[in-house]
Amino acid sequence: MARTRLVTGSVIAALALGFTFMAGYAAQLRLQPAVVAFIDIEKVFNSLDSRQASEAAIVELAKTMEQKTTTMREELELLQAELESLEPGSTAMADMNESVVSVAGRLRAYQKYAALLLEREQANDLRETYERIRTSAAEYSKKEGIDVVLLNDSIPMMEPSDSAGTLEQISSRRILYAGTSLDITEELIAMMNAAGAG
Repeated sequence: MARTRLVTGSVIAALALGFTFMAGYAAQLRLQPAVVAFIDIEKVFNSLDSRQASEAAIVELAKTMEQKTTTMREELELLQAELESLEPGSTAMADMNESVVSVAGRLRAYQKYAALLLEREQANDLRETYERIRTSAAEYSKKEGIDVVLLNDSIPMMEPSDSAGTLEQISSRRILYAGTSLDITEELIAMMNAAGAG
């Protein structure tokens, strides 16, 4: 019995000594507050030189595809006009009808292909630009001693909506207020454009 008390007392004393040591150690290692900054992601996207160049390339691609679509549509209209001039039930009309169906099918397929290609190009551009922004924000933050960069979602105005839509907009936001002294949007844009990353 005395031995159990001695072991229990020794364990309690060792734990007390350990907790005292840990508390003293933790008091010496006080964590510094995190340095936080914000960016307006929409403004960064719209202000980057490379983004404007890639958008111009996508517009040019869309024009080229629209020209090809117009050419195919004109070909189809000519074939349809010629089809109307042929004698119903003739071999020539049957052959022309097959040509009309073929060109119409190619036109529809090309329109779908063009829409998918443009969507893919726009999505790739957005993804690549976002990755450049992330990389540049990390580089800027390391240089300036910033620990966390957040997207300031309090900037865009809320869209008029019904109560459910308004509640959804409110619940999707994470920032109620961000002081302008914490905003590094302009600095990030300038750095990216100067480095050619923008």
